[in-house]
Amino acid sequence: MAENPSNFVRDWISEHVRSDPFFNGHVEERVGLVLKRLTSASEAADIPQDDPELAPDLLRDLIQAAIERTRDPSAGLQSF
Repeated sequence: MAENPSNFVRDWISEHVRSDPFFNGHVEERVGLVLKRLTSASEAADIPQDDPELAPDLLRDLIQAAIERTRDPSAGLQSF
């Protein structure tokens, strides 16, 4: 049986999406790249692609929110 789509999406985004200063000002480009990776991962995990949790508009919003969640690219980094 396939994993719950909602859990899969939430877990995948939390594991794979971070704020990235290299995409500063190019968030839409990054969202598109991450969306392709997430879609491929969900297919590999046998998540039904017609599930509402995988609607492209919803995924784009979730991915963008995860990218923009941390404004400071050094947040969470330890200085030595």
